[in-house]
Amino acid sequence: MKSKAEVMKDVGKTLRRKIELYKLEIVEDDIGAQYPEWVHWKTLRAERSDLWGQEYYAAKSAGEENTLVFTVRYVPFIDKINTVEYQVKFEGKYYDIKHIDYLQDGGQWVKIKALERGGGENG
Repeated sequence: MKSKAEVMKDVGKTLRRKIELYKLEIVEDDIGAQYPEWVHWKTLRAERSDLWGQEYYAAKSAGEENTLVFTVRYVPFIDKINTVEYQVKFEGKYYDIKHIDYLQDGGQWVKIKALERGGGENG
């Protein structure tokens, strides 16, 4: 049986992808006009997975087959994320956050389910 340190080292190897979290903020331009804009907020290491099986077919029937699941380590700022004010950027594409799932593993892991935005732009 592996020690906790060895297991964590193995798990760390799987987080080989980088995702960026963007937050919708009200910004002001040079003349004082305010408008909403997606602003880079945080960067996380994650493991990406696709939907499969029953979950994939349910998403496909709703037109959401371009959904990805990002598994990240829990960090306290994740509690601030919601499905309205935040989005994910991964490999140049933007994804709307649909669901955040805190795994029942002692609170170490969180799954972020996100749907690719049409056109690949944030906005």
